[in-house]
Amino acid sequence: MRSIQISAACLTLLLLTACSDEPDPSETQAQAPLVIEESADRLPPVELKIPGVDGDTDVTLMPAEDDVIPAPGQVAEEALVPGQPVPTMDIPRPLILSDVVHSRFSGLLEGPSGAPILDSVFYPLGWSSDGKLAYAIEPPDEAVGSYFLNVYIQDLVTDKILWKDNYQSAPESNQGPQSFAAYWMANEKAINEQLAKFKISKAENSALYAGPISQGDDSLEYNVTKKLRAEPDFGNVAMVSEYQVIVQSAQRGSKTVHSEKYEKMSGIMDVEVIGYLRGSDQERVALLVAGVKRGWEGPPHVTWFKVIGTNLVRGFKK
Repeated sequence: MRSIQISAACLTLLLLTACSDEPDPSETQAQAPLVIEESADRLPPVELKIPGVDGDTDVTLMPAEDDVIPAPGQVAEEALVPGQPVPTMDIPRPLILSDVVHSRFSGLLEGPSGAPILDSVFYPLGWSSDGKLAYAIEPPDEAVGSYFLNVYIQDLVTDKILWKDNYQSAPESNQGPQSFAAYWMANEKAINEQLAKFKISKAENSALYAGPISQGDDSLEYNVTKKLRAEPDFGNVAMVSEYQVIVQSAQRGSKTVHSEKYEKMSGIMDVEVIGYLRGSDQERVALLVAGVKRGWEGPPHVTWFKVIGTNLVRGFKK
């Protein structure tokens, strides 16, 4: 009996010792080492520079492990379409004008919540030092099923159109360019020849300016005077029968730089000067006239643009 009791005591002591050596779960979690996985196969970061944002601001993108980065000057294979030109990075960008146009012509938004106006799009392309402007206007498609684009080179001294290309794709067809980018890539060589012919440099950074024009110690305002006429075929809705664009100088007087009269029903519901563009010729600007024309079957109506050149020093009368 004595030997059995001693053995039992020893066994009890061994069990207690084993239990006291078991680590506390909270202590195990707190002392667990951090595991950091490193991959030597990861691709290096790509430095993406975004021009015009805080000067030389850089944005670093880390590609996924299965991404393939083309070599400089190389285009990814999935981006290539047989028979299509490779896109370049110098495709002109449009001026974003929808907000100012909708604000100026807010009264022509129809319907209980305002049916959207169908917007034309304006692309400044370049300037010459002697007052020539190249630009493109992309009219909206009113259920024709075509893509429209009109490209112009205009002399801002006389407002004469020196060269133009009016493009329309085949209705309800995918043949031919269906966007400005596609048109530009297909016709860039021919357009560049025309720009070189008239010594026009491509526009790098274009903007539409609003408000008075500063010219030295002078300040110039621009406005539109117009006459309206009721159109009985459209329920006697008032439409523009004629308008003039007038520039007023604080020091030199005023002058009419454009006048237009519609002999027949025009469908023009309103017209305004929404701002101006400037090139390297410091004495001349291009006024951008915008208007709203009645939709083919009523609202939504469509917008249009017209460029009017004006000298900021000459031609004024008091």
